[in-house]
Amino acid sequence: MAPSQPQNPYFQRLEKARIKKVGDDLALYVPEQRAIHVLNQTALFIWECLREPATLEELLFMLTEAFEGEKKAMEKDLGETIDLLLKNGLVRRVE
Repeated sequence: MAPSQPQNPYFQRLEKARIKKVGDDLALYVPEQRAIHVLNQTALFIWECLREPATLEELLFMLTEAFEGEKKAMEKDLGETIDLLLKNGLVRRVE
């Protein structure tokens, strides 16, 4: 039986990525992967918020305070962004 995941996991960014300007966009550059991940304004905001561990609920609160828009749409975008950052090894779950 696999260990259960925490009910409200915290996420934190990994410091192996650096922010670089790519044309008019900002991107995360990961030297060890030789990869560039272009970020939109929302994804960059989430990345900056993850300097310190935060739950999805905390991140959603910060998003709704910083940006105008429908909360459900922000929640969906947040989930997709976290999933992509996890998949690309740019953030991790923390206890």
